[in-house]
Amino acid sequence: MQLPWKTKGIVLTAPLHEEVDNTVKFIREYLAPNGCNLICMQIRYRYQFKRHPECMGYDPLSEEDIKKIVRACKENGIRLLPKMNLHGHQSGLPNIPTDGILHGHHQKIPDIRDGLLRAYPELDETPDEPAFYSRSICLTNPLVKIILFDLIDELLEVFEADGMHIGCDEVLNIGLCPECRKYSNAKLFGDWVTAVHDHLASRGAEMLMWGDRFLNSAETGYQEFESSANGTDPAIDVVPKDILVCDWHYEKQTEYPSLAVYKNKGFRMLISPWRIREHTDNFIRYAIEHDEGQVEGLLLTTWCGSGDLARHMLYGEPGRWNHTEEIARMVRYIFEN
Repeated sequence: MQLPWKTKGIVLTAPLHEEVDNTVKFIREYLAPNGCNLICMQIRYRYQFKRHPECMGYDPLSEEDIKKIVRACKENGIRLLPKMNLHGHQSGLPNIPTDGILHGHHQKIPDIRDGLLRAYPELDETPDEPAFYSRSICLTNPLVKIILFDLIDELLEVFEADGMHIGCDEVLNIGLCPECRKYSNAKLFGDWVTAVHDHLASRGAEMLMWGDRFLNSAETGYQEFESSANGTDPAIDVVPKDILVCDWHYEKQTEYPSLAVYKNKGFRMLISPWRIREHTDNFIRYAIEHDEGQVEGLLLTTWCGSGDLARHMLYGEPGRWNHTEEIARMVRYIFEN
């Protein structure tokens, strides 16, 4: 697809260790030749951390694994950024067969804590309760910055990256612990985003993040997951303006008021569709028509194992996850023609 913007990117989940080579082949033989110039690789805690090995997630990748991906991107002019969820999405349930991803769920049931909260359960915003959808980090615990900033630095180094995507989407559990209840959700979220931004900036790294917590659901009409109904949205007025906001919307709609929100607030943005072509077409068409210089490009989301996607697209193997083949069709639609 011919797009009028400079950035044509994709979010890939870090592959299982056994599928690193297929993912590298997918980058070299499909994404690079078809114009991809940005990969945000969702690593979460799936790296063999040296500074805090207790925070390793499921099937952690080695430095050698990451360097294979780094080389493939550098040799093909693709900007590679690590993506780590630095607020919500700290727990979930795996797909079966597993793809290395913990997915949100919609009941308060026991779930699997990811690396940080498994190692340090006291950093959970609701440590003694089942979580709705996914657990969140307690933003007022001073240990959080000490540990996470170390992990951020290590990922920047191994990825040889000039930026990082920090997630921060779908934060439904915030302002719940006794200490966090002393502050508004907007202050909690704004102070945290600013602190992470400033740490990245001190390392010469650009910050990307999902924008849904900056959008007021009542004012924009977006549903709860794509916007905020818990008071985080005023934080948009206090966070640094050089954050590159990734505006994701997956549901069927004809208007996307978030474009005006980010333009009026002085932010640059990427639009981020997912798997349904009609919805993606609506989003792209609206963005092209309403771009006043704030849109820098498109960042396609996938949310399936990158090895699973690679095997399907390279060899025609059936996808293990029920959405893999649908996502592959969208990848072809965006990156070909």
